Amino acid sequence: MFVIGAQYYRPPNPPREDWDRDLGRMRAAGLDTVKLWACWSWMQPTPDTVDFADLDELMDLAAKHGLGVVVNTILENAPYWLAQWRPDAHYLDQEDRPVRLTAAMNTPGGGWPGLCNDDPEVWAAAAAFLGTVVGRYRDHPALRVWDVWNEPHLEPASYFPDRIYCYCPASLARFREWLVARYSTVDVLNAAWRRRYSDWAQVDPPRLFEAVPDMLDWREFWFDNLAHWLERRVAVTREADPGHQVMTHVALSGFTGQLATHTLDEYTLTGPVDAFGTSSFPTWLMADDPVEHLFNLDTARGAAAGKPFWQAEIQGGRGRRDAAKSTPHPTPDTVGLWMWNSLAAGATGVVFWQWRPELLGPESPGYGLCAPDGTPTARVDAVTALAAVAHDPAVAESAPSPGNVGLLVSRRSALHAFATDRDMGLYREAVLGAYRALVDTDAAVEVLHDERVAADGVPEHIEALYWPMPATATSALAGALEAFVARGGRLVAEAAPGEYDEHGARRPSVPGAGLGALFGVRQVDADIIDAVTLPSGLSGRWQREVLALHGAECVEAFADGTPAVARHGTAVLIATYPSLAYAAEPDAGTRAALADLLAAPSRELARPSRELVWAEQVPGLFSRARVRPDGRRVVVAVNWTGAPQKATLARELVPLGGSGPVTSVVVPARSGLALVEP
Repeated sequence: MFVIGAQYYRPPNPPREDWDRDLGRMRAAGLDTVKLWACWSWMQPTPDTVDFADLDELMDLAAKHGLGVVVNTILENAPYWLAQWRPDAHYLDQEDRPVRLTAAMNTPGGGWPGLCNDDPEVWAAAAAFLGTVVGRYRDHPALRVWDVWNEPHLEPASYFPDRIYCYCPASLARFREWLVARYSTVDVLNAAWRRRYSDWAQVDPPRLFEAVPDMLDWREFWFDNLAHWLERRVAVTREADPGHQVMTHVALSGFTGQLATHTLDEYTLTGPVDAFGTSSFPTWLMADDPVEHLFNLDTARGAAAGKPFWQAEIQGGRGRRDAAKSTPHPTPDTVGLWMWNSLAAGATGVVFWQWRPELLGPESPGYGLCAPDGTPTARVDAVTALAAVAHDPAVAESAPSPGNVGLLVSRRSALHAFATDRDMGLYREAVLGAYRALVDTDAAVEVLHDERVAADGVPEHIEALYWPMPATATSALAGALEAFVARGGRLVAEAAPGEYDEHGARRPSVPGAGLGALFGVRQVDADIIDAVTLPSGLSGRWQREVLALHGAECVEAFADGTPAVARHGTAVLIATYPSLAYAAEPDAGTRAALADLLAAPSRELARPSRELVWAEQVPGLFSRARVRPDGRRVVVAVNWTGAPQKATLARELVPLGGSGPVTSVVVPARSGLALVEP
C-alpha cells in the first residue's frame, strides 16, 4: 500500500466545527491517511487527568470517512505540573541556562521543549502517558501506525543552534557512565583526550568548541542517548499494542547541517522501528532545489536499510521564516514534482504538512494545501492527480531498486568540522556538492554511512563509491574499503583520507588508518587554495595536496607537475575537493570528469540496468527503478526542467495510463512519468 495523507490536528488547531467537513474533503481528494498529534501537555493538564475528547472524536470521524490514522505521540511538550515537580529537569545549555516551558512553533498549545528524558521521574511520567494513549486506541479501526517521535533531535537546539545541550544533572551523570563504559579507566580516557585527569569526578563535558576530542565524544554520547530514548518509546508502544507498526521521522537529514547542533544522525534512529520517514520543506528551506530534496529522501532510504520509508512531512503551502525570508505558496506543479521525487526515491508514503493552515501559532496561516478556511486549492488538485499514480497497484506494490553508485558520508568528519570550525558547513557543502555532481548525471545514488560500512562492508550491489572530504577514518573502515577495491569496486576519494583519527588527532602520515597502501600515495604537504581547474575540466577548491607516488600512477597533474589525480588499481585519489567546487559552481566539466573516474574502463557510469537514458543529460532529470514482488520493473522519470525531455528505454514499458508498450517517451516539462513493465 502507498500512503497519501496530510497532517490535520495539532491542538488547539483546527476549529472543532470544521473537523467532519475537512476530513470528508480529504477523502474526496484521494487522500487515504490523516495524521493527528497526541500532545502530552494538552491532553494531561493535571497528574490525574488525561483528556481524550478531541482524539476520540477525530478517530471516529476518520473511520467514518475511510481515513487511516497516524497518531503522532508528542512528548516534547511536557505538562506544566511536571515542571513544578521536577525543576532540575529543564534542558540546560553549556552555560547552565534553562529552557522554561513555553508555546513555540511546533507546539502552539504550550509545553515546549519538554523536559530532559534522562531524568527518571520525567521519563516515568512520559512513559505512563504514552502507554495510556496507545492502550486507548490500539483497537480503533482507523489506527494505521504509531509515530512515536516527531523529528527526534535534542529539542532546544532547533531554536538555539548556537548553544549546546544538555547539561542537566541527569544527563551529566549518564555521560560519565557512558565514558566509563567506553574507556574503563581514567588513564585510557586521558590517552584518548590528551588530558591529565586523576579522577572520574574531574571529567566534565566540553563547554567550548575548541576542545576537540571531548566535543566529539560529547556529541557521540548524545547520538547514543537519543537512540536509547527512541528504543524506550518503541518498547512502551509495542508492549501496549503489539499489533500495529511503529515509526519515527526526522527533520531533514543531519548531513544537511543539523547533525552536530541538533545531534541528528538519521542512521542511528532506525534500528527499533518498523518504518521511517523524513520531513521536507523545499520551498521554505531549500529554495525549491530538487537535488537537496532528493538527498533528504535518499538519506532516509539509506538509514531505513530496507524498511519502508515515507516522505512523512512535505510542505503544503506558504512558509513563514524571519519575516522577509517568508516564502510564497508552492505552485501546483511544484507540489506534484515533490511527489514525483518521493516516488523516484522509493518512498512508500507521502504525508503533507498540512491539510489546512493553522489559525494559531507562528506557522499561521502557512503550510496548508487549503485556504485558511479549509477551502481546497489547486495544490489539492495536484495531490489528487499524483495520488492516482501512487495508488496504482503496480506502483503501490513496488519497492525501490538499489542503486549501484555509493556516496560515503561520515558523522565523525562532520563532527570534526564542527569542533574545529564551530560549524559543519564545510562538510555539509562537500557532501551536497558531491551528491549533486552524481545525481546531475542521473546516477542512482545510495548514501552509505561510514560506520555501517566499517561494520558490514560496502554492499554487494555498489560498483562505484565516492568519498567526499574523507577527513576521519578508522582502521575498520579502511579494511572495508580495501575489501571493496579487492573485489573490483571503484573507489574515488577526495584529498587527505584518514587525516584525523576518531578522536580528532591529526595523523603524522596521510593517507591515514593504513589507507596509504590502498591509494599508493603519501602526502608531502597541503595548502589552502581558492580554486583550481585541471585540463580534464575537473575543478577543486579549498585545499590541495602535494603527493608522492608510492605505487600509484599519475592520471592528471597540477600546473607544477605534482599529481592531482592518482590511480592505484581501482582506487583513485583526487588531491583537492571537487565536491566543494561543484557546490559553488555546478559545471559540466567537473561533472563529466567525476563520472569518468567512477566508471569502469571503457564503460559509462551506469545506473541499474540502464532502464532509461535521457536524450540530453542535463541537471534536473532523474530516473529511478522500482521492483514489484514478481520482479517486474517500474521506472519513474522526473523532469524538473522547463522543457519536455526525450528518453529511450532499455525494454518495452507501458506508461501509466497509456495504451501500450513503448521504447521511447517524452516526459512533459516540470512533471513526471511512471512506466510499468507489462
